[in-house]
Amino acid sequence: MRNPNGYGSVVYLGKNRRKPYAVRVTNGYKEVNGRFRQQFKYLGYFEKSKEANMFLANYNSGMPVKEHTSLVKEPTFKEVYEAWFEYKKARKRPPSSSTLRNYNLAYSRFTDIKDRKIKNIQTDDIQKIADGVSSKSNSTVVLIKTVLSQVYEYAIKRKYVDVNVANLCDWDYTETKEKIHKPFTEDEVEMLWKKKDILYVDIILIMIYTGLRASEFLNIENKNINFEEQYVICGMKTDAGKDRVVPIHDAILPFFKRYYRKGNKYLFPNTKGGAYYYTLFRNTIWKNLIEELQIDHTPHDTRHTFATLADRYNLNDYYIKLIMGHSVSDITKGTYTHKLPSELLAELQKIEIPDV
Repeated sequence: MRNPNGYGSVVYLGKNRRKPYAVRVTNGYKEVNGRFRQQFKYLGYFEKSKEANMFLANYNSGMPVKEHTSLVKEPTFKEVYEAWFEYKKARKRPPSSSTLRNYNLAYSRFTDIKDRKIKNIQTDDIQKIADGVSSKSNSTVVLIKTVLSQVYEYAIKRKYVDVNVANLCDWDYTETKEKIHKPFTEDEVEMLWKKKDILYVDIILIMIYTGLRASEFLNIENKNINFEEQYVICGMKTDAGKDRVVPIHDAILPFFKRYYRKGNKYLFPNTKGGAYYYTLFRNTIWKNLIEELQIDHTPHDTRHTFATLADRYNLNDYYIKLIMGHSVSDITKGTYTHKLPSELLAELQKIEIPDV
């Protein structure tokens, strides 16, 4: 079984060694011929594989390890962030209280890495965070990146890490004034249905008729799809949007089945079986498809198209909010009323499909 990212690994160094098994962890990245290559720090050498794996497990859990006690003192991301936060507050000209609140809002995006040793966090881990906020505005994304970058600069000065990983990632944002409010036209939707058998056109239709964000679609796990009752549990970004029930319209159910593979974790995995990064999806699959279709749209336009269709076919506003993951201001509805997947599906089926 493959270890999680940032966990470290046990490597076999070959015969003719008294201790042929080595434990190593990522120790930053070094630029070689214009590319950043992973560097390793070797923590210890062992006669048996079992001993090495036990050492690595103890190291990651933070437990003291005989003869290597100093290694567990390496700080977690949370510990470095908290130290940096106090450092900023103690400066001669500290940030304002509102700025400090914004720092903590940005930190809330780092849940997946906060308990990891900062030395073991890899570029892919940070890129996943960057992709997760790509639907946010430029100012929000800049704040998140700035906080992360400053935390890493703080860590570099104290020799916890060697490279500012935040600067190795792609940080995208959503244009809030122009592109976010551009739904597909009726003619464009009809054209998509006519060309539904062209590779990946069905993905556009899936997002249009579910209202899912591209990042939410890319993170759909097969275990969360219920084909019999026609719904999927997915979502991210807000409390209202997380783990919500999204019905699957009759017309796009075949598209879900087209991508579903029993042995896969994700409905639409990358070549390694993991979740597709939003940036990669947008810059390759989406860009090439939009050019082939000769239309001009961003992935987020599909979500706005869903809202437009829902309004056109007079779907219940409360149902729309539940499906799209918007917060419900009516406390009674939001807290005490629970809609069955079948009720959401019945409402969604009101949206008619072009007769092509």
